[in-house]
Amino acid sequence: MAMLEAAVAGRRTGGHPHVQAPDFERLLGREAWAGLPADVRRRFARHASQVVYPGQLEVRASWFGWLIAQVLRLAGTPLAPWRGPDVPTDVTVWQDSQGALVWDRAYRFKGRQTLTVSSRKLVGDDGALLEITRGGLGMSLSVEAEPGGLVFRSREYFLQLGPLRLPIPMLITPGPVVVRHTDLGAGDFRFEMTFRHPWFGDTLHQAGVFTDPFNAVS
Repeated sequence: MAMLEAAVAGRRTGGHPHVQAPDFERLLGREAWAGLPADVRRRFARHASQVVYPGQLEVRASWFGWLIAQVLRLAGTPLAPWRGPDVPTDVTVWQDSQGALVWDRAYRFKGRQTLTVSSRKLVGDDGALLEITRGGLGMSLSVEAEPGGLVFRSREYFLQLGPLRLPIPMLITPGPVVVRHTDLGAGDFRFEMTFRHPWFGDTLHQAGVFTDPFNAVS
């Protein structure tokens, strides 16, 4: 009990965490933001209305990644629990009433009902970028500009329970994640997400190409 209290100490948010909309220009710095393709800046700017990006994903998992994804079905299914080579997937991006940027990924695995994985990107009270899933599992992220897009890297995982933020040991997670958004031009972009565990190597991987409807009609 004393260990739990020590872990929670300093993690109280004084009620539900204050939500700030992510400002990627501030997070990256003005010069790095200005160096991104205009379409990337638009996709990560504030969304006055929702945008749907259709595409396909290759969804892979090692035995350990698959096991963690199954366990997490009890916590709102924050990770796709199945595998597939070319899974039709729609990504819907919108801003909720609290200011968080919401990413809903709707997977259509063959022979199964559509599965929607939802997460919210927001900025914590300490100025860090956070991503929190529907079941309260979350991570703090760093974000950097790279040629053609953005790369996100997880720093730590946590469970948000109302005013409490409980840290999750890295060894019982799929491992740190790296997420890349790379503009391909002509209205397409590539999404790639890889979890790598310190003991078990690559555990979960998703990658595919999506179409930007704004470019598709312009």
